[in-house]
Amino acid sequence: MPTAPHLAELELSYATSGRPEDFVAAAMRVFSIDFDEETWPSRGVFEPERSFGFRVDGRWVSTCTAYSRSLTVPGGATLPSAAVTFVTVAPSYRRRGLLNQMMRHQLDDTVARGEPVALLWASEAAIYGRYGYGTAAGSLAVSGATGDLVFRADVDLGSGSVGEVDLADWRAAVEPLHARLLPERPGALTRSALWWDSATSDAPIRRGGASAFRFALHYARSGAVDGYLAFRTRGAGSGVVSADLQVGVAELDATNAASYARLWRFVFDLDLVRTVRATLPVDDPLPYLLRDADALGSARGESLFARLVDLPRALEARRYAVPVDLVLGVRDSVLPQNNGAFRLRGGPDGAEVSRVQDDPDVTLDVRDLATLYLGGTPATVLQRAGLVTEHTVGAVAQLSAAFAWNRLPFCLDYF
Repeated sequence: MPTAPHLAELELSYATSGRPEDFVAAAMRVFSIDFDEETWPSRGVFEPERSFGFRVDGRWVSTCTAYSRSLTVPGGATLPSAAVTFVTVAPSYRRRGLLNQMMRHQLDDTVARGEPVALLWASEAAIYGRYGYGTAAGSLAVSGATGDLVFRADVDLGSGSVGEVDLADWRAAVEPLHARLLPERPGALTRSALWWDSATSDAPIRRGGASAFRFALHYARSGAVDGYLAFRTRGAGSGVVSADLQVGVAELDATNAASYARLWRFVFDLDLVRTVRATLPVDDPLPYLLRDADALGSARGESLFARLVDLPRALEARRYAVPVDLVLGVRDSVLPQNNGAFRLRGGPDGAEVSRVQDDPDVTLDVRDLATLYLGGTPATVLQRAGLVTEHTVGAVAQLSAAFAWNRLPFCLDYF
Protein backbone atom coordinates (compact mmCIF):
# COMPACT_ATOMS: atom_id res chain seq x y z
CA MET A 1 0.00 0.00 0.00
CA PRO A 2 1.19 3.60 -0.65
CA THR A 3 2.54 5.40 2.42
CA ALA A 4 0.00 7.59 4.17
CA PRO A 5 1.01 11.27 3.67
CA HIS A 6 1.21 11.95 7.42
CA LEU A 7 3.63 9.02 7.87
CA ALA A 8 5.91 9.83 4.91
CA GLU A 9 9.59 10.53 5.53
CA LEU A 10 10.50 13.37 3.20
CA GLU A 11 13.99 13.95 1.80
CA LEU A 12 15.07 16.35 -0.93
CA SER A 13 16.21 14.63 -4.14
CA TYR A 14 17.07 15.56 -7.73
CA ALA A 15 15.47 14.57 -11.02
CA THR A 16 18.79 13.27 -12.31
CA SER A 17 17.63 9.83 -11.18
CA GLY A 18 14.48 8.52 -12.78
CA ARG A 19 12.47 9.88 -15.69
CA PRO A 20 12.25 13.67 -16.11
CA GLU A 21 8.79 13.14 -17.60
CA ASP A 22 7.54 11.94 -14.21
CA PHE A 23 8.85 15.13 -12.57
CA VAL A 24 7.11 17.39 -15.10
CA ALA A 25 3.89 15.37 -15.01
CA ALA A 26 3.74 15.75 -11.21
CA ALA A 27 4.16 19.52 -11.51
CA MET A 28 1.52 19.77 -14.23
CA ARG A 29 -0.94 17.79 -12.12
CA VAL A 30 -0.85 20.45 -9.41
CA PHE A 31 -1.73 23.05 -12.08
CA SER A 32 -4.55 20.76 -13.27
CA ILE A 33 -2.96 20.36 -16.71
CA ASP A 34 -2.85 17.03 -18.52
CA PHE A 35 0.73 16.19 -19.45
CA ASP A 36 1.54 14.42 -22.71
CA GLU A 37 5.16 13.32 -22.66
CA GLU A 38 5.11 12.57 -26.40
CA THR A 39 4.51 16.24 -27.25
CA TRP A 40 6.28 17.87 -24.31
CA PRO A 41 7.37 21.19 -25.89
CA SER A 42 10.15 22.07 -23.42
CA ARG A 43 11.94 18.72 -23.39
CA GLY A 44 15.06 20.18 -25.00
CA VAL A 45 15.54 22.90 -22.40
CA PHE A 46 14.71 20.90 -19.26
CA GLU A 47 17.66 20.69 -16.85
CA PRO A 48 17.43 17.64 -14.53
CA GLU A 49 20.48 18.81 -12.58
CA ARG A 50 18.53 21.94 -11.56
CA SER A 51 15.29 20.06 -10.82
CA PHE A 52 14.55 18.81 -7.32
CA GLY A 53 11.79 18.21 -4.84
CA PHE A 54 10.46 15.58 -2.46
CA ARG A 55 9.37 12.04 -3.34
CA VAL A 56 7.29 9.47 -1.51
CA ASP A 57 7.28 5.85 -2.70
CA GLY A 58 9.21 7.02 -5.78
CA ARG A 59 6.47 9.54 -6.63
CA TRP A 60 7.10 13.30 -6.74
CA VAL A 61 4.98 15.17 -4.19
CA SER A 62 6.71 18.53 -4.64
CA THR A 63 8.82 20.04 -7.39
CA CYS A 64 11.05 23.04 -8.13
CA THR A 65 13.31 23.67 -11.10
CA ALA A 66 15.03 26.46 -13.01
CA TYR A 67 16.27 27.13 -16.51
CA SER A 68 19.63 28.76 -17.24
CA ARG A 69 18.67 31.99 -19.03
CA SER A 70 20.15 35.44 -19.61
CA LEU A 71 18.26 38.61 -18.67
CA THR A 72 18.53 41.95 -20.49
CA VAL A 73 19.05 44.81 -18.05
CA PRO A 74 18.88 48.60 -18.62
CA GLY A 75 21.80 49.54 -20.83
CA GLY A 76 21.61 46.38 -22.96
CA ALA A 77 23.85 43.99 -21.02
CA THR A 78 22.67 40.44 -20.39
CA LEU A 79 23.02 38.79 -17.03
CA PRO A 80 23.05 35.02 -16.24
CA SER A 81 19.83 34.26 -14.40
CA ALA A 82 17.92 31.39 -12.85
CA ALA A 83 14.48 31.22 -14.48
CA VAL A 84 12.55 29.46 -11.72
CA THR A 85 9.53 27.36 -12.63
CA PHE A 86 7.44 24.27 -11.76
CA VAL A 87 7.27 25.23 -8.08
CA THR A 88 4.59 22.93 -6.68
CA VAL A 89 3.52 21.05 -3.56
CA ALA A 90 0.84 18.37 -3.84
CA PRO A 91 -2.25 19.18 -1.70
CA SER A 92 -1.71 16.24 0.68
CA TYR A 93 1.78 17.49 1.61
CA ARG A 94 1.16 21.16 2.31
CA ARG A 95 1.78 22.89 5.64
CA ARG A 96 4.94 20.83 6.17
CA GLY A 97 7.56 23.39 5.14
CA LEU A 98 8.36 21.81 1.76
CA LEU A 99 7.96 25.05 -0.21
CA ASN A 100 10.17 26.93 2.22
CA GLN A 101 12.90 24.29 2.00
CA MET A 102 12.79 24.22 -1.80
CA MET A 103 12.83 28.00 -2.29
CA ARG A 104 15.77 28.45 0.06
CA HIS A 105 17.61 25.51 -1.51
CA GLN A 106 16.98 26.97 -4.95
CA LEU A 107 18.43 30.35 -3.94
CA ASP A 108 21.50 28.67 -2.45
CA ASP A 109 21.93 26.77 -5.73
CA THR A 110 21.66 30.03 -7.67
CA VAL A 111 24.39 31.55 -5.50
CA ALA A 112 26.61 28.51 -6.09
CA ARG A 113 26.10 28.80 -9.86
CA GLY A 114 27.16 32.44 -9.86
CA GLU A 115 23.85 33.77 -11.20
CA PRO A 116 23.22 37.28 -9.81
CA VAL A 117 19.46 37.26 -10.43
CA ALA A 118 16.58 34.78 -10.14
CA LEU A 119 13.36 35.20 -12.11
CA LEU A 120 9.90 33.70 -12.11
CA TRP A 121 6.32 34.07 -13.30
CA ALA A 122 3.96 33.82 -10.37
CA SER A 123 0.65 31.98 -10.63
CA GLU A 124 0.05 33.08 -7.02
CA ALA A 125 1.95 36.32 -6.52
CA ALA A 126 1.47 36.45 -2.74
CA ILE A 127 3.77 33.47 -2.23
CA TYR A 128 7.11 34.79 -3.42
CA GLY A 129 7.57 38.15 -1.76
CA ARG A 130 8.75 36.51 1.43
CA TYR A 131 11.66 35.02 -0.53
CA GLY A 132 12.74 38.40 -1.87
CA TYR A 133 11.01 38.40 -5.26
CA GLY A 134 9.61 41.74 -6.42
CA THR A 135 7.31 42.61 -9.34
CA ALA A 136 9.95 43.81 -11.79
CA ALA A 137 8.06 44.05 -15.11
CA GLY A 138 4.48 44.74 -16.07
CA SER A 139 2.33 43.80 -19.05
CA LEU A 140 -0.88 44.80 -20.80
CA ALA A 141 -3.46 42.24 -21.91
CA VAL A 142 -5.26 43.96 -24.78
CA SER A 143 -8.30 43.01 -26.83
CA GLY A 144 -10.66 44.65 -29.27
CA ALA A 145 -12.96 44.27 -32.25
CA THR A 146 -10.84 44.53 -35.38
CA GLY A 147 -13.51 46.56 -37.16
CA ASP A 148 -13.16 49.29 -34.53
CA LEU A 149 -9.35 49.40 -34.60
CA VAL A 150 -9.00 52.13 -37.20
CA PHE A 151 -5.68 53.93 -37.48
CA ARG A 152 -5.31 57.69 -37.27
CA ALA A 153 -5.12 59.37 -40.66
CA ASP A 154 -1.51 60.43 -40.06
CA VAL A 155 -0.14 56.94 -39.30
CA ASP A 156 2.68 56.13 -41.74
CA LEU A 157 2.59 52.54 -43.04
CA GLY A 158 5.79 53.00 -45.03
CA SER A 159 6.46 51.57 -48.48
CA GLY A 160 7.15 47.95 -47.54
CA SER A 161 4.92 44.88 -47.33
CA VAL A 162 3.99 41.95 -45.11
CA GLY A 163 4.16 38.36 -46.33
CA GLU A 164 3.35 35.04 -44.68
CA VAL A 165 6.19 32.51 -44.59
CA ASP A 166 6.83 29.04 -43.20
CA LEU A 167 8.55 28.44 -39.87
CA ALA A 168 12.01 27.71 -41.32
CA ASP A 169 12.13 30.95 -43.32
CA TRP A 170 10.67 32.90 -40.41
CA ARG A 171 13.28 31.64 -37.96
CA ALA A 172 16.14 32.27 -40.38
CA ALA A 173 15.11 35.93 -40.60
CA VAL A 174 13.83 36.51 -37.08
CA GLU A 175 16.52 35.00 -34.88
CA PRO A 176 19.17 37.60 -35.80
CA LEU A 177 16.56 40.38 -35.77
CA HIS A 178 15.36 39.36 -32.29
CA ALA A 179 18.98 39.41 -31.06
CA ARG A 180 19.44 42.87 -32.59
CA LEU A 181 16.35 44.27 -30.85
CA LEU A 182 16.96 42.50 -27.52
CA PRO A 183 19.27 45.11 -25.89
CA GLU A 184 16.54 47.74 -26.23
CA ARG A 185 14.08 45.97 -23.91
CA PRO A 186 14.94 45.45 -20.22
CA GLY A 187 13.41 42.23 -18.94
CA ALA A 188 13.73 40.36 -22.24
CA LEU A 189 15.49 36.99 -22.31
CA THR A 190 17.99 35.71 -24.84
CA ARG A 191 17.03 32.60 -26.83
CA SER A 192 19.28 29.72 -27.79
CA ALA A 193 18.30 27.43 -30.69
CA LEU A 194 16.60 25.12 -28.18
CA TRP A 195 14.62 28.02 -26.72
CA TRP A 196 13.53 29.02 -30.23
CA ASP A 197 12.32 25.44 -30.68
CA SER A 198 10.30 25.77 -27.49
CA ALA A 199 8.93 29.23 -28.32
CA THR A 200 7.63 28.09 -31.71
CA SER A 201 6.34 24.70 -30.57
CA ASP A 202 2.95 23.69 -31.91
CA ALA A 203 2.31 21.03 -29.27
CA PRO A 204 -1.40 20.73 -28.36
CA ILE A 205 -0.69 21.95 -24.82
CA ARG A 206 0.48 25.24 -26.33
CA ARG A 207 -2.43 25.72 -28.72
CA GLY A 208 -5.28 25.78 -26.21
CA GLY A 209 -7.75 24.91 -28.93
CA ALA A 210 -6.40 27.47 -31.41
CA SER A 211 -4.86 26.90 -34.84
CA ALA A 212 -1.26 26.08 -35.58
CA PHE A 213 1.15 29.01 -35.56
CA ARG A 214 1.18 31.28 -38.59
CA PHE A 215 4.20 33.43 -39.33
CA ALA A 216 4.78 36.65 -41.25
CA LEU A 217 7.65 39.03 -42.00
CA HIS A 218 7.72 42.71 -42.83
CA TYR A 219 9.90 43.62 -45.78
CA ALA A 220 11.29 47.13 -46.19
CA ARG A 221 11.18 48.74 -49.63
CA SER A 222 14.66 47.30 -50.26
CA GLY A 223 13.38 43.78 -49.47
CA ALA A 224 15.27 43.54 -46.18
CA VAL A 225 13.36 42.06 -43.24
CA ASP A 226 12.75 44.64 -40.51
CA GLY A 227 9.79 43.21 -38.59
CA TYR A 228 8.07 39.96 -37.70
CA LEU A 229 4.82 38.44 -36.47
CA ALA A 230 3.64 35.10 -35.06
CA PHE A 231 -0.04 34.43 -34.40
CA ARG A 232 -2.80 31.85 -34.03
CA THR A 233 -6.49 32.01 -34.86
CA ARG A 234 -9.40 30.51 -33.00
CA GLY A 235 -12.85 29.80 -34.43
CA ALA A 236 -15.89 27.54 -34.24
CA GLY A 237 -13.97 24.29 -34.51
CA SER A 238 -11.74 22.14 -36.65
CA GLY A 239 -12.72 22.13 -40.31
CA VAL A 240 -15.55 24.61 -39.80
CA VAL A 241 -15.51 27.86 -41.75
CA SER A 242 -16.27 30.69 -39.35
CA ALA A 243 -16.86 34.36 -39.99
CA ASP A 244 -16.16 35.16 -36.36
CA LEU A 245 -12.49 34.28 -35.78
CA GLN A 246 -10.27 35.56 -33.00
CA VAL A 247 -6.57 36.18 -33.62
CA GLY A 248 -4.06 35.86 -30.82
CA VAL A 249 -0.77 37.66 -31.45
CA ALA A 250 2.13 35.76 -29.90
CA GLU A 251 5.00 37.96 -31.10
CA LEU A 252 5.21 41.22 -33.04
CA ASP A 253 8.20 43.54 -33.26
CA ALA A 254 9.91 45.79 -35.76
CA THR A 255 12.89 48.10 -36.10
CA ASN A 256 10.85 51.20 -37.02
CA ALA A 257 7.42 52.74 -36.52
CA ALA A 258 6.12 52.28 -40.09
CA SER A 259 6.95 48.57 -40.19
CA TYR A 260 5.42 48.11 -36.75
CA ALA A 261 2.19 49.82 -37.83
CA ARG A 262 1.91 47.82 -41.07
CA LEU A 263 2.30 44.53 -39.17
CA TRP A 264 -0.61 45.48 -36.90
CA ARG A 265 -2.66 46.57 -39.92
CA PHE A 266 -2.02 43.12 -41.39
CA VAL A 267 -3.36 41.53 -38.18
CA PHE A 268 -6.50 43.70 -38.10
CA ASP A 269 -7.23 42.99 -41.79
CA LEU A 270 -7.04 39.19 -41.63
CA ASP A 271 -9.98 37.57 -43.40
CA LEU A 272 -12.89 36.51 -41.17
CA VAL A 273 -11.16 37.77 -38.02
CA ARG A 274 -13.41 39.84 -35.77
CA THR A 275 -11.42 40.18 -32.52
CA VAL A 276 -7.77 40.42 -31.55
CA ARG A 277 -5.94 39.60 -28.32
CA ALA A 278 -2.31 40.15 -27.33
CA THR A 279 -0.04 40.68 -24.34
CA LEU A 280 2.06 43.81 -24.77
CA PRO A 281 4.56 45.95 -22.85
CA VAL A 282 3.01 48.64 -20.69
CA ASP A 283 4.62 51.30 -22.92
CA ASP A 284 3.61 49.72 -26.24
CA PRO A 285 2.74 52.36 -28.87
CA LEU A 286 -0.24 50.48 -30.37
CA PRO A 287 -2.97 52.49 -28.57
CA TYR A 288 -1.47 55.72 -29.92
CA LEU A 289 -1.88 54.52 -33.51
CA LEU A 290 -5.64 54.24 -33.13
CA ARG A 291 -8.22 56.88 -33.98
CA ASP A 292 -10.11 55.71 -30.88
CA ALA A 293 -7.73 54.37 -28.25
CA ASP A 294 -10.67 53.22 -26.13
CA ALA A 295 -11.54 50.66 -28.82
CA LEU A 296 -8.64 48.60 -27.51
CA GLY A 297 -9.48 47.32 -24.03
CA SER A 298 -6.56 46.64 -21.70
CA ALA A 299 -5.84 45.13 -18.29
CA ARG A 300 -2.60 45.67 -16.40
CA GLY A 301 -0.74 42.62 -15.12
CA GLU A 302 2.73 41.47 -14.16
CA SER A 303 5.05 39.71 -16.59
CA LEU A 304 8.13 39.01 -14.47
CA PHE A 305 9.22 38.76 -10.85
CA ALA A 306 12.91 39.24 -10.02
CA ARG A 307 15.13 38.43 -7.06
CA LEU A 308 18.58 39.96 -6.56
CA VAL A 309 20.87 37.13 -5.49
CA ASP A 310 24.29 38.79 -5.81
CA LEU A 311 23.31 42.38 -5.08
CA PRO A 312 26.58 44.17 -6.00
CA ARG A 313 27.01 42.26 -9.26
CA ALA A 314 23.39 42.77 -10.27
CA LEU A 315 23.50 46.53 -9.64
CA GLU A 316 26.83 46.88 -11.44
CA ALA A 317 25.52 45.10 -14.54
CA ARG A 318 22.93 47.74 -15.45
CA ARG A 319 23.34 51.37 -16.49
CA TYR A 320 21.70 54.36 -14.85
CA ALA A 321 19.86 57.19 -16.61
CA VAL A 322 21.57 59.94 -14.60
CA PRO A 323 24.56 59.99 -12.25
CA VAL A 324 23.84 58.45 -8.87
CA ASP A 325 25.86 58.27 -5.66
CA LEU A 326 23.87 56.84 -2.79
CA VAL A 327 24.26 54.48 0.14
CA LEU A 328 21.49 51.88 0.11
CA GLY A 329 20.54 50.17 3.35
CA VAL A 330 19.24 46.75 2.31
CA ARG A 331 17.38 44.12 4.35
CA ASP A 332 17.47 40.49 3.19
CA SER A 333 16.02 37.87 5.54
CA VAL A 334 16.98 34.92 3.31
CA LEU A 335 20.45 35.73 1.93
CA PRO A 336 22.42 37.45 4.70
CA GLN A 337 25.23 38.44 2.31
CA ASN A 338 22.84 41.06 0.91
CA ASN A 339 22.16 42.60 4.32
CA GLY A 340 23.84 45.90 5.10
CA ALA A 341 24.85 49.19 3.50
CA PHE A 342 26.03 49.37 -0.12
CA ARG A 343 27.33 52.46 -1.88
CA LEU A 344 26.07 52.71 -5.46
CA ARG A 345 28.01 55.04 -7.74
CA GLY A 346 27.01 54.96 -11.36
CA GLY A 347 25.59 56.59 -14.45
CA PRO A 348 25.05 56.02 -18.17
CA ASP A 349 28.55 54.57 -18.64
CA GLY A 350 28.74 52.07 -15.79
CA ALA A 351 28.45 51.52 -12.08
CA GLU A 352 30.40 50.45 -9.02
CA VAL A 353 28.95 48.95 -5.84
CA SER A 354 30.83 48.47 -2.58
CA ARG A 355 29.89 47.44 0.94
CA VAL A 356 30.36 50.35 3.37
CA GLN A 357 29.86 51.19 7.03
CA ASP A 358 28.25 54.56 6.27
CA ASP A 359 24.73 55.47 7.32
CA PRO A 360 22.30 54.80 4.47
CA ASP A 361 20.66 57.53 2.41
CA VAL A 362 17.66 55.23 1.87
CA THR A 363 16.58 51.95 3.41
CA LEU A 364 14.53 49.24 1.69
CA ASP A 365 13.94 45.51 1.53
CA VAL A 366 15.69 43.44 -1.15
CA ARG A 367 12.22 42.62 -2.52
CA ASP A 368 11.54 46.29 -3.19
CA LEU A 369 15.00 46.83 -4.66
CA ALA A 370 14.15 44.03 -7.12
CA THR A 371 10.96 45.90 -8.03
CA LEU A 372 13.08 48.95 -8.90
CA TYR A 373 15.82 46.98 -10.63
CA LEU A 374 14.62 46.95 -14.26
CA GLY A 375 13.21 50.48 -14.18
CA GLY A 376 9.53 49.59 -14.17
CA THR A 377 8.55 51.29 -10.90
CA PRO A 378 9.83 54.63 -9.53
CA ALA A 379 11.29 54.60 -6.03
CA THR A 380 9.01 57.53 -5.20
CA VAL A 381 5.99 55.23 -5.64
CA LEU A 382 7.39 52.72 -3.16
CA GLN A 383 8.21 55.58 -0.79
CA ARG A 384 4.58 56.69 -0.86
CA ALA A 385 3.62 53.10 -0.08
CA GLY A 386 5.89 53.19 2.98
CA LEU A 387 8.34 50.64 1.52
CA VAL A 388 11.32 52.96 0.98
CA THR A 389 12.57 55.11 3.84
CA GLU A 390 14.49 58.28 3.04
CA HIS A 391 17.23 59.39 5.47
CA THR A 392 18.88 62.03 3.26
CA VAL A 393 16.64 64.67 1.70
CA GLY A 394 16.33 64.16 -2.05
CA ALA A 395 17.80 60.64 -2.03
CA VAL A 396 14.61 58.89 -3.17
CA ALA A 397 14.14 61.34 -6.04
CA GLN A 398 17.74 60.70 -7.09
CA LEU A 399 17.15 56.95 -6.86
CA SER A 400 14.01 57.22 -9.03
CA ALA A 401 15.75 59.29 -11.69
CA ALA A 402 18.76 56.99 -11.85
CA PHE A 403 16.86 53.69 -12.02
CA ALA A 404 14.43 54.94 -14.70
CA TRP A 405 15.04 53.90 -18.33
CA ASN A 406 13.85 54.95 -21.77
CA ARG A 407 11.80 51.76 -22.18
CA LEU A 408 9.79 49.98 -19.52
CA PRO A 409 10.70 46.35 -18.78
CA PHE A 410 8.78 43.51 -20.38
CA CYS A 411 9.29 39.76 -20.69
CA LEU A 412 7.52 37.91 -23.48
CA ASP A 413 9.05 34.51 -22.72
CA TYR A 414 6.83 32.56 -20.36
CA PHE A 415 8.70 29.77 -18.58
